[in-house]
Amino acid sequence: MKEKKKIPWGLIYVGLTVVVMIVFGLVNTEFAGMFSVIANLSLGFVALAVLMTGVFLVTEGGIIHMLLRAQGEHVGFWTTVKIGLIGIYYSYITPSSTGGQPAQVVYLRRDKVSVGNSTAVLFVKFFAYQLAFVLCTVASLIYMYPRLKRDDPQLIPIVLLGIAINGLWIIAIPLLFSPKILKKLCGGVTKLLLKCTFLKKRENYIEKVHGFEADFSSYTMKFRSKMRYVFLAILWSIPQVILQMSVLYVVFRAFSLDLPYGELLCMQTMLQASVCFIPLPGASGAQELGFSMFFKSYFASGDILYTAVLVWRFFTYYIIVLLGALVVVIDQLVFGCRRKQEAALSAGKE
Repeated sequence: MKEKKKIPWGLIYVGLTVVVMIVFGLVNTEFAGMFSVIANLSLGFVALAVLMTGVFLVTEGGIIHMLLRAQGEHVGFWTTVKIGLIGIYYSYITPSSTGGQPAQVVYLRRDKVSVGNSTAVLFVKFFAYQLAFVLCTVASLIYMYPRLKRDDPQLIPIVLLGIAINGLWIIAIPLLFSPKILKKLCGGVTKLLLKCTFLKKRENYIEKVHGFEADFSSYTMKFRSKMRYVFLAILWSIPQVILQMSVLYVVFRAFSLDLPYGELLCMQTMLQASVCFIPLPGASGAQELGFSMFFKSYFASGDILYTAVLVWRFFTYYIIVLLGALVVVIDQLVFGCRRKQEAALSAGKE
């Protein structure tokens, strides 16, 4: 029997969002000047936005590389950059960014990294980024509070909600490093599997859960004895967050809008916190709407605002989705060829 092909609903949703935005721009007379606005963008700042996105991705891979080496895993630097990009790509095309870490675990398994070790590393990486992101958001709110209270008080509760939801991860992830809580969670999964009598390979799944528990627990113990790497990951994540949120400033400069860097950085960080928990691939739709809410007052006309949304999303979202899809396809082809060669070699030996 042929395996049913999975429908890439995340990519379809992203594609539909792009189509709706483009059609909306074409049929709305208010945005008739969109193409002339794009033609007048500063190419120097456009190139800088591309460079910043590239540095962000390299930093992502660098942090993963450092954490893997701390656990005794020797994975190539550019391989971890690829793993970082693939994780972001799957996070961007799955609801609530749920697909990133599982995909990274699968790809690291190809590089002989155990599931328990890769999961521990990726949890620490995620924790470091979330903590850095929440700290930057809190600092942004404190800095911009007088201005928000005066001009946009309705945004304050939205930002506070975003901080609260993102802050929950900072509490939840360290709990998984507790052997007692991990044992209860794995025990709950085992009980659930025992009730699923319809599963053909139920015993195998239960063994995998027990193996994961022992594996994950041993590797988290390693991290507890190497806390300096966790602190280094957090310290590296802070400039990574700042770099990611600074792309908006470069986009503004590409539109010849010279506004205070600190203000735009803070507004972008608060926008990201306000919409990143929306359970849609890449928070598509919510990001665009949020941009209009947070930055409408900065633009003189609707055509410039609309074009700015498209350009900003291209450099912060669509370019990574396109690049990630390309890397996934190429990597899958290379991996498939490698498996065929290994199978041919093993058959020749027999």
